Amino acid sequence: MAKREEYDVTVIARDDVKTYPKIGVEVETRLVTYVAAGLVPNTISIPREKWTPELEKKLIREDIERRLPVKPESFKV
Repeated sequence: MAKREEYDVTVIARDDVKTYPKIGVEVETRLVTYVAAGLVPNTISIPREKWTPELEKKLIREDIERRLPVKPESFKV
């Protein structure tokens, strides 16, 4: 799959999760799970306070293009 101008993406889920990297420090993160043609589903994370639809699209595109050169390994068991 070569880099293209646009990719067809389906967002499967958007989930907000809270983590505590330090005692008493709460961080909220939006997890966005998506699938694009020719790739297995993947999840990206975005700090909740920085999330916008535009940032989500940008990060999904970057993730797709980072994953394109990776060739899946197939074998029989």
